[in-house]
Amino acid sequence: MTDLSHSKQPIICLTSLSRSGSTVFSMALACHENLISLGEVYQVLRMGPTYWLNRQEHLCSCGAPAHQCEFWQPVLTKMRSLDIIEPTKPSYYPDAYSALLGQFAKLYSSEYQPIDTSKGIKHLKLLAGSDTIDAKALFLIRDVRSYASSQARLARSQPRKGLKKVKGHYWYQMLRWLTDNKKRESLLKELALPFRTIGYEPFCFNPSQTLDNVYEFLALPKVPSHENMKQSTHHVLFGNPMRNCDKRKSEIRYDDRWFSETKYMLPAALMPTLMQYNQARVYAKL
Repeated sequence: MTDLSHSKQPIICLTSLSRSGSTVFSMALACHENLISLGEVYQVLRMGPTYWLNRQEHLCSCGAPAHQCEFWQPVLTKMRSLDIIEPTKPSYYPDAYSALLGQFAKLYSSEYQPIDTSKGIKHLKLLAGSDTIDAKALFLIRDVRSYASSQARLARSQPRKGLKKVKGHYWYQMLRWLTDNKKRESLLKELALPFRTIGYEPFCFNPSQTLDNVYEFLALPKVPSHENMKQSTHHVLFGNPMRNCDKRKSEIRYDDRWFSETKYMLPAALMPTLMQYNQARVYAKL
């Protein structure tokens, strides 16, 4: 095994808004023999190691609870042994990521790289500012119409009162999509993180070409086939519930319900700049 004490530890940050397909995309990526998806790492760390080691009913995507998972059990146990247990401490997250990546390097060969699908941006700032971590980012963007349909449908299914009802409207979700994606893109540039923008729809309809482009960006050899997602290696402890559904995590399925909807049309017509950004970021490689 390569001595990592004097080299930076690699990590791939798959960053996106919620409900943008990051779980299935990360699992598809992890069909590559050199990649392992760990799901939303920051969200796991936020709860602390003791929480997860005591949650026997909460399963990792490998099928085991955290205290029996071949990856998370040694990571969380190592964190406790080093007294990395209190998320409110200023040094907690840097120490926790260091312990996690250190254990990853011990468990797997130096040729492997972890994929972190954490939401939010705090982890991006932390990883970009580290002197011991070599982070690259994949910026995943879902078509604004599909995103707005999904988010508005979710909001309408939940009991909301007053101004919170606005979340059930397409125009609100579309503006939120534009604002949040632009902020994230600007942050990646500001942090000088090497990144590649990936459209979720091109991935779903042409996964082989999309994944080959990503592997090229990551300086990884292409793989002969991406057809069998059952070959994927992943330990997703926190993420989309589909991580524990054998059928859903073994195939790429696109939610096309927005195809038969029309409520996005007026906001789209009134916001040409938004639709131009959508076309440029989601479908740029087509």
